[in-house]
Amino acid sequence: MDFPRVDAGPLDRWCARHLGSGIVAERFRSGRLSAVIGAVLADGREVVVKVREPAARLEGCFAVQRLLHASGYPAPEPILGPTAFGRWTAGVEAMVEGGDELPSSGRDPRPFASALEALVRTARPLAAGVDLEPKPSWNRWDHPGPGVWATAEDVERPFHSVAGPDWLERAGRGARERIADWRAPAVVGHGDWHRNNFRWRGEELHVAHDWDSAITGTEAVVVGIAAAYVAPSVEESAAFLAAYQELAGRRFGRDELEASWATGLWLRGWKSKRQVVTGEPIRSLTEDEAIRLSALAGL
Repeated sequence: MDFPRVDAGPLDRWCARHLGSGIVAERFRSGRLSAVIGAVLADGREVVVKVREPAARLEGCFAVQRLLHASGYPAPEPILGPTAFGRWTAGVEAMVEGGDELPSSGRDPRPFASALEALVRTARPLAAGVDLEPKPSWNRWDHPGPGVWATAEDVERPFHSVAGPDWLERAGRGARERIADWRAPAVVGHGDWHRNNFRWRGEELHVAHDWDSAITGTEAVVVGIAAAYVAPSVEESAAFLAAYQELAGRRFGRDELEASWATGLWLRGWKSKRQVVTGEPIRSLTEDEAIRLSALAGL
């Protein structure tokens, strides 16, 4: 996958055409799979332009963000849906600044679980109809290709072409089977429920970013992904899962809970396989953790 190289001149002209106002200043540039540019327009608006590879799923992501914002969920206001930018696709949202990196309770998983429960509940009207496929590679446990792991968008070498440790491949295969065994209606979730995508005011979520990572899946999958991001240790994940169930007002049955644990195992395994493929030491999962998580997943 090529990374978008966005020059100031074409971006200014694109904004003038599609937003009715050109750029007078850039506030920041960032991004990994997309180019993210914070800009001040001549009419005074402060916006964020995201430029990335075209993908049909982006229309669904925009619909999710639009519903959430209109419903009062702290997602940035979407301004322009996916629109051609040369060979790329660009979208625009309002810039939201301020907030703290962590809630006032620090790493306590409860505020993150509360934000996820509110997302799932608020976006429920879209869950049965929105198309968010294919999921990002790190969420694509059900990918149709060869091997256990979906290949990352920004890695050229196919994951299945590189051998990982036997314990890692076994854990990933078992996790995929366990996730597939659990059947339930889909909900809308966020496939990159990482702490860096949030800002807080006290215990309240100020803003949640990166709605290009919206996904659909069973609630067990959505919760398992979030737990693996914000509560990476087994003990923290258990606290996150307990908090989510309390906030949702229902208890997961054994099979559903095992599917959540299996999802977290697969996600951490995917990160580990990416590290193998790119020649890095495995940091995201140890063999002992894989054994513990496999047991919790009923494998």
